[in-house]
Amino acid sequence: MLGEVLIGHRLITQEQLDHALQLQRRNHEALGVILVRLGYITEDLLLKALAAQCGVAAWHLEKDLPEPDAVARLSATICRKYQVLPVRVRSDLLLVAMRNPHDIDAIDLIRNVTRMRVEPVLANEERLDEAIERVFRSDRSTEGPVRIENLVTQAMGEVDTKDAVRTNRAELAEIDTRPVVGIVNQTISDAIHMGASDIHIEPRANHIEIRFRLDGQLVRMRELPNRLLPMLSARVKIMAEMDIVEHRVPQDGRIEAVIGDRTVDLRVSVLPSLFGSRIVLRVLDRSVSLRPLEELGFDAGNQRLFRSMVDKPYGMILVTGPTGSGKTTTLYAALNVIKSEHTNVMTCEDPVEYQLEGINQSQVNEKVGLTFAAQLRAILRQDPDVVLVGEIRDQETAETAIRASLTGHLVLSTLHCNDAPSAIPRLLDMGTDPFLLSTSLIGVTAQRLVRRLCPACRRQHAPTGEDLALLRHYLGGHDTPILWEATGCNDCSETGFRGRTAVQEILPITPEISKLLASHSPIETIRECAVQYGYRPMQQDVLGRVMAGETSLTEAKRVVFLDAMLGQANASEEPGFLGMAA
Repeated sequence: MLGEVLIGHRLITQEQLDHALQLQRRNHEALGVILVRLGYITEDLLLKALAAQCGVAAWHLEKDLPEPDAVARLSATICRKYQVLPVRVRSDLLLVAMRNPHDIDAIDLIRNVTRMRVEPVLANEERLDEAIERVFRSDRSTEGPVRIENLVTQAMGEVDTKDAVRTNRAELAEIDTRPVVGIVNQTISDAIHMGASDIHIEPRANHIEIRFRLDGQLVRMRELPNRLLPMLSARVKIMAEMDIVEHRVPQDGRIEAVIGDRTVDLRVSVLPSLFGSRIVLRVLDRSVSLRPLEELGFDAGNQRLFRSMVDKPYGMILVTGPTGSGKTTTLYAALNVIKSEHTNVMTCEDPVEYQLEGINQSQVNEKVGLTFAAQLRAILRQDPDVVLVGEIRDQETAETAIRASLTGHLVLSTLHCNDAPSAIPRLLDMGTDPFLLSTSLIGVTAQRLVRRLCPACRRQHAPTGEDLALLRHYLGGHDTPILWEATGCNDCSETGFRGRTAVQEILPITPEISKLLASHSPIETIRECAVQYGYRPMQQDVLGRVMAGETSLTEAKRVVFLDAMLGQANASEEPGFLGMAA
């Protein structure tokens, strides 16, 4: 006991110890703190006594500052989490100041990370806190990259000392992946803080490439030695609860990560490839608030059309576009408009990407036969008012959704096709009845996401003759517009873009269009008829954003199909445009 140690070394008397113990029974403070406050013992003598009690040496951080070489052996994250600080390096021995020299877990971790023998020394808890913050204060902004590099080096050391092939599950989980834990965690943390939507871990012939999808574009972040791939793959599979000894077939899993006060879901896909397992993690940040309908990028006309569709009491609304075009975000925004305490809103999704307050959400599980169609039929027995179907993939789901909309339900769903009018032949190809489709469909929205130009560094440029002809073909007019282009600055990480916005086209199904649909009229006829009811092709919407300086023409061409041949033909017929550009 501390009191016995102090009396045994004649540092205090029995009367002083009794007085301190009497005070401790009242306020439950640490005995050492009370003795120092009463002036019975100095802080230095107390530290020596506590160190003797623990069987280790005392370390006075206010006098003996830590060596830079020692500090570099551990990351700031480990030091802060375990309240430790390396102070000296003696050959292969690392002296580590600790608040609890008996913390075996911390000592084992330090030994595995540094590959050195560890000797704990006792430091004053308050002084240790101050020293850790003082040492690592300047490293906060660069802690991630530095830590990654250190852990890669440490992990490579383990690769060099272990067999290349492991087949035992316990060895993979407990030994091989220890140094890689930090690499995986830091990669996930970096992606979340940068706002990435996906993390790609891609094996190449000579290295592993890690890329983040930022604003819809893949950006290369770093390279790792390819010998780390088995450990990286094993670590991710362990986190996602996959079979870590299976390398022949694709696997899917899920990780729930907590970063500070944020909870993030990661959907994990592992695919065997030529050089090893290719891993993609889809980031679904629960803390990201869902955007209201007014902030989705609709122009005034399209927003009015979409809102009129959502306000209908029954029928079917479709949102189309490729993967990653914001379809789910648009549908969730619509649900936020619709939901109330008087409506029963239910969803069947694959997967449930975001949790919505006041909405009953369920997830498809095709492994047990719970398909979209099967779950939709079950939902219809739950007395719903509004139903969201994650995706219409087959005839059974399409017919069930249509019949639900015909029986007084509002059904919202997504479909993969190129534009809004193309949704009609897509559904007809699935085998749906044209008459039923024409009477159930309220409208179709098609959308894409384009990157916004960074307002801090965008710059004007004169359009070429081909650009002018393209703009004139889709928008008309004869004026010479001023276009903007991306340059790059610190605010946008040298990309020239910051954030994304949606561009849309909305096809309302009016009675006249419904008749055309039921009579198998060509898509072009339907398209021409829809113009008088507010339909504007997506090309006009995105080029309007170009003219307004929201995005560049290059970005518009990347996302939306703009027929360059039309622009070239018109430019060749209008030599004045070419002359003006020159």
